[in-house]
Amino acid sequence: MIKKVVGILIVGLLIATILPVGSAIAQSTEASQIEIKIKGGFGIHAIIKNIGTTDLNNADMTLALDGRMIFPGFKDNVGIIDLDAGKTQLVIFPIRGFGTTNIELTVDTTTETSSGMILGSIAFGVR
Repeated sequence: MIKKVVGILIVGLLIATILPVGSAIAQSTEASQIEIKIKGGFGIHAIIKNIGTTDLNNADMTLALDGRMIFPGFKDNVGIIDLDAGKTQLVIFPIRGFGTTNIELTVDTTTETSSGMILGSIAFGVR
């Protein structure tokens, strides 16, 4: 009788420890539905693609440059974007400054980083 009770307790403990792990695995977080490519040119060019199946509405969009010689007003750009499922949009951020900079673009919850050289209003060597 004691062996049966001990056996049931052990099986119960095993099940109790496995269930929370299994339920955590079943709860998956949704993958990002935004794909971002940063390029140079006259300003910072961002190619933003909604690869998901739902429309993106009123998503926050921020561009941060950390170069020393980026002029105020061009260092941090903020905006809002609407993008239908499966669509791509080109966004051009104006810049003014000189020297190297790190570029960080965040759209909704997706962040893409890059670096490049700024010469006046032109970004080049962005990679």
